[in-house]
Amino acid sequence: MPTVDLTARLARETKPADRDLFLFDRALPGFGLRVHRSGAKAWIVQTRIEGKTRRLRIARYGELELAEARRRAREILASVRAGDNPADDIRKEKTAPTVKDLAEEYLRRCDPYWKPSGRETIRIYLRARILPAFGKMPVHRVGPEDVAAWFDAASREKPGAANRAFEILRSMMFRAEEYGLREPGTNPCLGIRKNPRRNIARFLDTDELARLGRALDAREDQWPEAVAAIRLLALTGCRRGEVLNLRWRDIGQNAITLRDAKTGPRSVPLGEAARSVIDALPGPRDPNAFLFPRLGGSRHAHRVVACWRAVREDANLGKVRLHDLRHTAASHAVMSGENLPLVGKLLGHRRHETTAGYAHLADGHLVEAAEKVGTLIADAMGFDRDPPPSRVRVRRKYGRWV
Repeated sequence: MPTVDLTARLARETKPADRDLFLFDRALPGFGLRVHRSGAKAWIVQTRIEGKTRRLRIARYGELELAEARRRAREILASVRAGDNPADDIRKEKTAPTVKDLAEEYLRRCDPYWKPSGRETIRIYLRARILPAFGKMPVHRVGPEDVAAWFDAASREKPGAANRAFEILRSMMFRAEEYGLREPGTNPCLGIRKNPRRNIARFLDTDELARLGRALDAREDQWPEAVAAIRLLALTGCRRGEVLNLRWRDIGQNAITLRDAKTGPRSVPLGEAARSVIDALPGPRDPNAFLFPRLGGSRHAHRVVACWRAVREDANLGKVRLHDLRHTAASHAVMSGENLPLVGKLLGHRRHETTAGYAHLADGHLVEAAEKVGTLIADAMGFDRDPPPSRVRVRRKYGRWV
């Protein structure tokens, strides 16, 4: 049996012959590639078990990359040296649940707890990114090196999409441990860092808010509902979909009830300004009717986006997003003295860390905060914050300085 430097290129380019070919790896004795006369190929390992030479098939060529097949062969050879019979393990491997099986169970169990939009997003990432890479692999065989190689390749193309797919795979692997398909604490996604997110969020300062207000006034006759919706977004810090899907039954005396918010049902307090925007809306107050009939439902959200693009251009706001009105509400709440837990409750956040990402602070407020902290610490430590008088150094007769 010839031994060769078995490479991915050699395995790919070797053609079938009149009889089966065996290419054994010089670097790992016993590991090789079998090329059948029919053209089918398989990764194999050949060793002696209980005094007899046995040839075990690891997997079909194409199911595993060369590095993974070599790793499996190394494990099999180590198992033989330990006195085990790996043929039994290989038979079990063929019937082990795959990542595709895990995905089906994951969807079946978690579907009832997801919103329709989230459900569709997860299915898209499974079909497009996760299952093509891992679908045929046994769940317990997916290792950190497999995930790292996949994530690095995906990140070169679209780092944001790679992050989202990675989060789904990590969640699935945690579920696999719960379902008994992996050993506890073996999630292969642990220790892999996601791609850094671009910091594109910003908030509007008081001058920009003044320009925005004037631009909305100027466009009110053209887009009356969209202008009212944008004002309500700015005044409440709600998400776009939450406002556009509001019905009159959701409006209380002092609060808005969001029945299908991102983090679950919640109540949003209504300030006087937000209340006046709602009270000024025309039309009957049918409990089942949308507050914004021409915008209600996701199919008509483009009208608000078109209005927003025109308004931000009129106000010279640059590429600020409609969602940045939410950041603006959070930032101004913090700068007015409200604490993060309270602001998080207003925005409907479950974690304070999320709120911290929304609360951008103007430079002036940061300087003011630094001054307050510095004064507090200086007073506590007894610092004399007045500058010391300058000291004149005089050389005495004997060469000493005073």
